[in-house]
Amino acid sequence: MLDSMRRADRAFWKLMRHYEPQADVLIKLDKAGRKQRLREINREAVKMLQALQLSASAIAGVAEDVPSHISSFLELLDKGQDASWPQQPDRLNPYTDGLDALVKSIDVESESAARELMFTKPKSNDPRPLTINRNDIRGTILLEDTKGRLFAWVNLHKATSRFAKRVSVTDMVDVRTGEVVSFRSSTGALMPLECSTWHLDAFVRTGRMHSSRLIYRKSDFYLACTFLFEIENIETETYLGIDRGIEYIAAWKVIDKDLQPLTSGMTEGRTLREYQRAKEKRAAETQRKKGESRVSWRRYADHVVHTAANEIVSAALKHKSQVVIEDLSAIAQGPQHKRPKFRRRSNFARVLNRAQYQKLSNILEYKLPAVGLPKPVKVWAAGTSITCNACGYYDKDNRKDQANFICLNCGHMENADAHAAGNIAAKHLHGRWLGPKVKGKKLKDSQRFGNWLKTQRET
Repeated sequence: MLDSMRRADRAFWKLMRHYEPQADVLIKLDKAGRKQRLREINREAVKMLQALQLSASAIAGVAEDVPSHISSFLELLDKGQDASWPQQPDRLNPYTDGLDALVKSIDVESESAARELMFTKPKSNDPRPLTINRNDIRGTILLEDTKGRLFAWVNLHKATSRFAKRVSVTDMVDVRTGEVVSFRSSTGALMPLECSTWHLDAFVRTGRMHSSRLIYRKSDFYLACTFLFEIENIETETYLGIDRGIEYIAAWKVIDKDLQPLTSGMTEGRTLREYQRAKEKRAAETQRKKGESRVSWRRYADHVVHTAANEIVSAALKHKSQVVIEDLSAIAQGPQHKRPKFRRRSNFARVLNRAQYQKLSNILEYKLPAVGLPKPVKVWAAGTSITCNACGYYDKDNRKDQANFICLNCGHMENADAHAAGNIAAKHLHGRWLGPKVKGKKLKDSQRFGNWLKTQRET
């Protein structure tokens, strides 16, 4: 398996180097031209890969990955980011490089740099994941035996490969079709799989496998599969607004079409923030000595954000809600990215990125459609935290502190984050009321969000 993955890895980077001189031409093409050229690259890649010792599934996967990576590179440039053509990672051992540098050092400074390089954590020598898009004997098949054990047949190499060995599969159930299958082949391997009962019931037995990726990490092999589900679309009747912040990862409120609140909820974020600060401090103290990775403690943040997303999806499903989330594209831009045109980057960006609040939006993008609800819509959040939802009065002094909203006009009092969440949902209704005819035009006073709220409350 590892040999097949390494062959596919080398083939992928060979093709990327082959098409790198065409980068300038691709950048100048319009959308239709790029789409056509990427299709041509896919066909060209298939032909070039035929001469290599790759399986049919590996050829198809590599040929699809190449135009996909090129497309991602072009999209980053279109968004104004300082992207460069994908390059093969340097997988040399820093200890060996440092030892060579130490031998050649001629002063204390170069000697210190060489010693520091020697103790740098080596980069992974793992090959790229192998994409497999076929769900038959020439790709990947999930199989189950009579004892309920799960296996995967993976097509790995050609019949002429030195690793080719006849494998017999007898009376096993194809999980995708439910049919009993038997076959013999020398182009792949039958591997036992381990997965939880929950994954087995929620995905393997209820979904239909669409594609898979063979992954090699830390001397173990993993098979990541995508599944298709037939979900009945739900017609939305209410609106769930989400306000993201520091004290609360997400505050949400459900309103109806008449702006009346139905329910609300919050996921506190102070514990996560304190946990991450402690871990960051420890990482800063130990990184130089041990090269400690932050991947492990980021999992806790992922868990918290996933929990918040699950609560929101449950509430949206119960009330048949269209989820509305504020557009934080400017705030969520990290220091390595260029901010969107005409958008100002906030100092809040560092806190937002560290706590991974932007990930909530990405998670909802797939969790909502998975239950039949539409993807979240985004609204411009300006003014949602200081505009009174009860009377439409707009004043920055309405919110004197982080926790409380008190309207100076009507006296309406509410938790500031929950209040902002209600306004975010209302902003979507306001946008629908305005319609596309005002796009790019300056709003009249009567069309502004606060005045619209006031009118809605009076009628």
